[in-house]
Amino acid sequence: MQHMDGQIINPASQERPALQAARAAPFSVEQIAREILSRVGEGVFFVDRSFNIRDYFSDALKEILCIDEIMGKNFISLLENRVPEEVILNAEEYLHILFREDLDQDEIRELNPLSETEFFYEDGWGMWTSSKYLSFKFGRIIRDGKIEVLIATIKDISESVRLRDKLAKIEKHTQKQMEWLVNILHVEPALLQDFFAGVEKELDNVDKALKNSRGTNRYLAILENVYRSLYIIKGNASLLDLKFFSNKASQFLEKIVETKSKQEISGNDFVPIVVELGELRKTLGEVQTIFKRISHFHNHFRAKRSYESELLVNSLKNLIENLSQQLGKEVAFDYKDFDALAIPYAYRQMVRDILFLLIRNTILYGIESSEERKSANKTAEANIKISSYINDRFLGLVLRHDGRIERIERMLQEMMSRDGLSGPDNQKWQGFQVTQLLFMPNISFKDEKEINENNAMDIEVLKQKVKEKGGRLKITFTSEEFCEFTVLLPLKNKG
Repeated sequence: MQHMDGQIINPASQERPALQAARAAPFSVEQIAREILSRVGEGVFFVDRSFNIRDYFSDALKEILCIDEIMGKNFISLLENRVPEEVILNAEEYLHILFREDLDQDEIRELNPLSETEFFYEDGWGMWTSSKYLSFKFGRIIRDGKIEVLIATIKDISESVRLRDKLAKIEKHTQKQMEWLVNILHVEPALLQDFFAGVEKELDNVDKALKNSRGTNRYLAILENVYRSLYIIKGNASLLDLKFFSNKASQFLEKIVETKSKQEISGNDFVPIVVELGELRKTLGEVQTIFKRISHFHNHFRAKRSYESELLVNSLKNLIENLSQQLGKEVAFDYKDFDALAIPYAYRQMVRDILFLLIRNTILYGIESSEERKSANKTAEANIKISSYINDRFLGLVLRHDGRIERIERMLQEMMSRDGLSGPDNQKWQGFQVTQLLFMPNISFKDEKEINENNAMDIEVLKQKVKEKGGRLKITFTSEEFCEFTVLLPLKNKG
């Protein structure tokens, strides 16, 4: 460069002396280390045998931990009040292990309790306000065969953890919906639509009852109303074998029972019930969405009538066999006069529900044990016979068994005595009174050990369904010889 007076001047000579000296002198190891650590995007620091943080650490460390004073601090103390106590104890033990020369660090790497941990951040009052998922990794720096310090790196893995959890949640939800789909495919579309309408009606009743609970002291009466609606929902779901919906309703019922058992009930006790109502509505909405998506091809996947008929009979046989074995009873099943192929399409699911319920309750309540039958000079094996017929007006279903009806009479008598109800003076009850017993839901009996509350009689729901279809229910019996159920379903409503 040439000056005005013609002299040649070196540009470097115009620099400050300190800068000239810096350019002339080589970087020290310390300067190089600080330069590297200032550019590292991860938290990097060194830990000595006392678990104290050494002088050198990356600039990103303060940003990740949100801790201003780090130099010379004990690493374990930095974790206090920021990660669970159990994790801190395990971390301290892990660092002790890392400083042991006789252990290979690759073999103990999987013991690291800080490989993925939720790190909580405090505000000025010591309250946890937020958190991140951090990954701490440790390595050894060895000099002359001795572990001098540990080098530690911290990485913020919050996004990857959240993405993983989100994917797991989606997968779980998808799996749940697949199970629901499999569960509803066996139900006829018309029955599902009836079920949805019934659930919505009962949930609206629950919603109305809960809204009316504000500022009232009639809490028990309101809970009874809610319980009744949920019991109907559970019964309808059970009839269609919608296990997931029945289980959901059972959880709701448990909340109601829990609330009713409290000595004093307040408005705040209804909060969990409102939450359960929202969950049940959400489940109903999701199932309805699934149903809408499959309804246009639902019929294309129906099994052949002959196969459906075979499945129905086999399922009834399995029910009798399993329940009889469970209760120690012997039952012969006669179905030669039952024509499943003749059942109209619209009634197939309902017929299945009717027969399942009648058979179940017959074995539970009407059939004696083998020993009881022998002592009454009867065959050890009881008989259940089903038959069907069709005329111009009705589809008829008949279930007949040779169990002892006196057992039902005794149950009625003891139940009425227990509840302080009045009854006729004679020992032989009238037919309509036995019918009332048979159609009474939730009946349980202390001295009938084989009766389980979860299998309590639920014929009331079925009775209502038959009534809605314009059908009839009839019972014919004698105390010693037989009991016969007849269900008539009008053919004019088959569509």
